[in-house]
Amino acid sequence: MPTIQILVFVTEDIGHEVPGPIEPGKRFVFTNNLRLDRYDDSTPGNGLPQDSNQRRAGTHSGIETLLRVNGPGDPFFPPGSVLFQYEATYKFNSLDDTPLQKGQVTARGLFLIDNIDDFNALEKPLRFAITGGTGPYSTAHGTTTEGVPEGGHRLLDIEL
Repeated sequence: MPTIQILVFVTEDIGHEVPGPIEPGKRFVFTNNLRLDRYDDSTPGNGLPQDSNQRRAGTHSGIETLLRVNGPGDPFFPPGSVLFQYEATYKFNSLDDTPLQKGQVTARGLFLIDNIDDFNALEKPLRFAITGGTGPYSTAHGTTTEGVPEGGHRLLDIEL
């Protein structure tokens, strides 16, 4: 099975909190604009264009849903922590002079934060399962890792 690695950087983060109380079912909607920083071994100036405008990879959009607010005595999670479900889609463009192809990759998973005010992940880096895709990514599975090698980056390890 061929494996590809796509490293993208969030150039713009647009988020929206859906109004309502902090309880199970609360949602946060997000969308990010992405720049291609690496595709397998190709990097800017080494297989990818230097100009960041020529590396506009696409978008990463989805929903984070609050599932559980953990109280004292919770047998699995620290008191005050909050468990979320993440559901997102990477919508890629075909970019000239790069191997990136038009298509979508979906990802899902759970993550735990310290509290709703600080929103700091308790398990780092955040990893989510790639659950499918379209076009050249129709058989995609693997993982996405957020914040690697540094904040703002998303690394997709995709098996096709």
